[in-house]
Amino acid sequence: MIQRLWALVRLRCPKCYQEKMFTYNNMYSWRKSDVMPVTCKCCGQPFTPEPGFYYGAMYMSYALYAALFIPAFIATILMDLSYEVFYISFVCIALLVSPYIFRLSRAVYLYFFVDHEEIHTKIVLTKQPFAGQK
Repeated sequence: MIQRLWALVRLRCPKCYQEKMFTYNNMYSWRKSDVMPVTCKCCGQPFTPEPGFYYGAMYMSYALYAALFIPAFIATILMDLSYEVFYISFVCIALLVSPYIFRLSRAVYLYFFVDHEEIHTKIVLTKQPFAGQK
């Protein structure tokens, strides 16, 4: 479970945990931040299972922003800070992490729909090449 979460945070393939899910490392390049390979080079897992698949990732994005907002708001109340300070700092932080949240929401959504156990067990136990791997 910890290995799966670590692969998710690092934006790796949900099936084999090896290959990067996004083609370009720079997530602040707005034109290239959403470019993904068609399939994983290691295990052959398609990164876009069907057209329009990632529309559901918007809900994941909403949940991730809520997970960021709620603790920050509680900390503001507990530290007795002004709401203006909270608002300005939260907007700045949200703008800085929004490219990562975008990518993470896509990864989380894909992780929900991919069965990883079979191929991951083969990679760890046998170290044998798989379909699509040379």
